[in-house]
Amino acid sequence: MLAGSDGQVRVRANVDGEVEIRSAVGDLVVSGNIIAVVEGDQEIESLSVRKTSEVVEILVEDGTEVEAGTALMVVREVNEEEGY
Repeated sequence: MLAGSDGQVRVRANVDGEVEIRSAVGDLVVSGNIIAVVEGDQEIESLSVRKTSEVVEILVEDGTEVEAGTALMVVREVNEEEGY
């Protein structure tokens, strides 16, 4: 997940499965916080951020079945200068 020039990252599923959203719009999340889980037939994927970020938008509802590559949410990386 690489941030665009606006600092936003589209978090995508890497496996097919059912999504469990573990964050809400406006949440501040840090590296290691699990923000979503995708549970497929053969594996479970836990998604987190690399840098401190704010959840900007959630693109799928909790419990939705998605395919690999589906965008789940948008987060914006937060600079330390912003006081977070």
